[in-house]
Amino acid sequence: MTTAWTDGYQTEVNYTYGYYKDLSPNYQKFCLLLNGVDCSSTDLEHMHCELGFGQGVSLSIHAAANIGTFYGTDFNPAHAAHANQLAEQCLVPHHFYDASFEELLNKDLPMFNSISLHGIWSWISHENQHIILKFIRKFLKPNGIVYISYNCVTGWAANMPIRELFHSHFKFNSTSTNPIQKVKDSLAFSESLLQQNPNFAKRNPNALNKVQDLQSQNPNYLIHEYLNQDWQCFSFQQVVRILEDVKLTYAGSTDLNTKLDNINFTQEHQTFLNQIEHPIFKEQCRDYFANTQFRKDLFIRGKNNLTALQTQHRLRNTAFVLLTAPESMPKTINGYLGEFNLIQDIYEPLGTHFKKQDYQPQTIAELEKAIPALNYAQILNALVILCHLGLALPCSQNPVTEEQLQYSQKLNHYILEQASYHQNYQVLACAITGIGIPADQFSQLYYRAHFVDGLKTAKQFAEYIQNVLDQLDWKVLDHEGNAVADRKKSLEVLQEKAQKFIQSDKLKIAKQLKLFA
Repeated sequence: MTTAWTDGYQTEVNYTYGYYKDLSPNYQKFCLLLNGVDCSSTDLEHMHCELGFGQGVSLSIHAAANIGTFYGTDFNPAHAAHANQLAEQCLVPHHFYDASFEELLNKDLPMFNSISLHGIWSWISHENQHIILKFIRKFLKPNGIVYISYNCVTGWAANMPIRELFHSHFKFNSTSTNPIQKVKDSLAFSESLLQQNPNFAKRNPNALNKVQDLQSQNPNYLIHEYLNQDWQCFSFQQVVRILEDVKLTYAGSTDLNTKLDNINFTQEHQTFLNQIEHPIFKEQCRDYFANTQFRKDLFIRGKNNLTALQTQHRLRNTAFVLLTAPESMPKTINGYLGEFNLIQDIYEPLGTHFKKQDYQPQTIAELEKAIPALNYAQILNALVILCHLGLALPCSQNPVTEEQLQYSQKLNHYILEQASYHQNYQVLACAITGIGIPADQFSQLYYRAHFVDGLKTAKQFAEYIQNVLDQLDWKVLDHEGNAVADRKKSLEVLQEKAQKFIQSDKLKIAKQLKLFA
């Protein structure tokens, strides 16, 4: 092993503060159920470990919102310190380390029900990959789940030389000592090279567009995503073969878009794929049709399939929550084949029923009974699409404990406080789902104005947020994306935004989800 603790990984700049629901044990179990894969539904003794947790936002949200004990490591001490700070705000028991994977392997740890690694498989050395495999073999229980996401070679093949150019300039040719400036210089050089129209650009006409797209992204993200010493892409079957060595079997994806073939593949493409008998080869071929760039896969140690009737029974008894008012739901959805209408004869009665029930969780069985015009398949498909769009979520199979509510509500109050200083956190903890609820900075300020300070009207919300913006010396953007300098005009824009928020029933939904004490 190298003696440098960074081991080729970029640590000059801290990672971003993203939240990923794919890392939620409850969401993972829901995705497995959609695939007809049996796994334990009880979380009372659940042990979960996340490897390479970044800033630890997802790990802290899930530790606060779920029963069980959460472990994790990220060898960047600044990341580990931030993750521990978050978890300590709500006093939830946790074990978050700044250990290397090798150090973690040698710790005295429990057997885990689930182990997750988001993205890091593509960014670490072969040596560290081998250590992770040993860790899984040693600490994952039978029937345990592994979530692994990684760069996929089918979608990256044409752009891998772009990454090499970008990385080589960053490493060898940049004169700046500021890593953010080095990123900008490297992208500018890459763009200027491709604008010379070399043979590579002639044969890869999208290369210049890729570089220009990268220029619009967060430099902190680009440093960690593209500029590590190790950077690899994998085919699906490569990962399957690697994980088979530690007794893992492919069990599905957390990307619900993989369930929406009708908007992504032509009938001819679907027929072609359905003629492929071997499930692994079929999945590999899907990546060619989808040009998959990033895979989010679930594996299980000891795969046991449910019968179709068992799967249907369990899904019928799964409860869901709707996260927006029916009036705010979109009328269309985008797939690889273009834009498609969402059938209003299905979505309108579903949304209306949730609203009529004050957004209480509803099982598919309850929805079938309440809306006899809709059958099981129609309701399930609609809910999967709403979950894919981030407008609905499956609930935990276990009753919510008072302890869970206290942990998640304390963490949420801390996040609301932080919204006055920055917009790092775009999520709130929810004990009912065990999955984070999306909430941007403005939404968090609305929640604080209402649930903490007791304000109710759009005018009051606007004045509240304007005061925060004044302290930050920030400007609100109008409909054209322009900063509004005039305070009176700014208040008008903020009041309009606040009115839309109120009309979306987000306050009612937050109350029903018990996000705040």
